[in-house]
Amino acid sequence: MNWKTCLFTVPILALTLEPACRGDTIPPCPLPKGVSTVSYQDTPETLKKALAVRFGPMAQPGEEFDATDVVITHRNRRLIFIWKLASRWIVATEHGGRGYNDPILAYDITRTAGDPMFIAQRIAFPETVCKIVMEMLETN
Repeated sequence: MNWKTCLFTVPILALTLEPACRGDTIPPCPLPKGVSTVSYQDTPETLKKALAVRFGPMAQPGEEFDATDVVITHRNRRLIFIWKLASRWIVATEHGGRGYNDPILAYDITRTAGDPMFIAQRIAFPETVCKIVMEMLETN
């Protein structure tokens, strides 16, 4: 391969691999009355541990992750957001790989130091994330 071919090939390869780290664009969800957004840093340690056991390493919102089956970052999960309503915690995530999807999990934590009780998981896609999150908030 000569240098001219290399100059043309490298940018094309970079454009091909870059979308593998981005994931889909998920429309923002309006925050319902009484619901608060919680940053990962402010999430109870017990919930962080439960998420780590379930998912392993997870990218934070906006960070690169392996959105397709092309392994680059070695993280195929990314946090979308965490919402809290009373004792109900909703964790919205992206799951990369061969079949991209958006798992939404619900937990109940009755006290800050208590172990989270797993309630449910539903699979969403970018256009259904908000709808499913709202339904999971309403389910008691």
